[in-house]
Amino acid sequence: MKLSETIFVLGFCLLFLSAFDAKAQIGIVDRDAKAKPTLVILGTYHMGTAGNNVVNPKVTDVSAPERQKQIIELVERLEKFKPTKIAVECDVEDDAKTQEIYDKYLSGSYQLSKNETNQIGFRLAKDLGHKKVYCVDWGIFPDDPSYNYEKYASKDAGMESFLKGIYQNLKKEMDARFEKLHSLSVTDQLIFLNQPDQMEKDHKIYFDLMRIGSGREYVGANYVSWIYRRNLIIFDNIVRITDSPDDRILVIYGFGHLKLLTQFAEESDFYKVESSLKYLKSKK
Repeated sequence: MKLSETIFVLGFCLLFLSAFDAKAQIGIVDRDAKAKPTLVILGTYHMGTAGNNVVNPKVTDVSAPERQKQIIELVERLEKFKPTKIAVECDVEDDAKTQEIYDKYLSGSYQLSKNETNQIGFRLAKDLGHKKVYCVDWGIFPDDPSYNYEKYASKDAGMESFLKGIYQNLKKEMDARFEKLHSLSVTDQLIFLNQPDQMEKDHKIYFDLMRIGSGREYVGANYVSWIYRRNLIIFDNIVRITDSPDDRILVIYGFGHLKLLTQFAEESDFYKVESSLKYLKSKK
């Protein structure tokens, strides 16, 4: 082969590899493909800690023997989805750290925390022989007062009273919900949280917060736009870990994200989106 031909072939190979690497970084998805990767988004409550939500109801102790049996049963049901990848609610910046912890779990040198990332994600991934779990979260809140609806409302008695009413109603709703959840098995808890009507109800609170503002100050709307942005970036991170039409991706996330992540997945048309209820309700 002549030198010019060799250079051409090498150049073509490098171009091909570069294009492939770019696709691997942005995700290999195609809305026009006949075969698409499958996506299931499982909404859950934060099992380990109260969390940093506006309202943080008391949760049951998942480390109790009976709850552990129930989580094992839950994992057995989720195994029927046969996920090839499991994405969890941890920041993408912590992916290496999370992987290190997961590796220790695989080697038997780590005891699972109460967090759902560990209890469901790690446990399921190990049972399926996965070598990796994927962090897909993002949550950098802007250092901009025009997004801080609480601080804005505190400067006006009427607005502060309005926000207080929102919080009181939300707390009442969450307390009643978790009182109901305490009486259910872990699987039945998630069946309840992943119902379509429940998903829609959880999302509507954002439109109450949107109303905080006056004149040309749209502080509540700015905050809600950030909620949409956060979930869109989370979805983008899910797309980026998709590298095959044969992928079957299970996303385990706080139930407050369920509506938007499902909406973005369906609107993108990148995936075959299945309801987690199909597997939560399956028999052992």
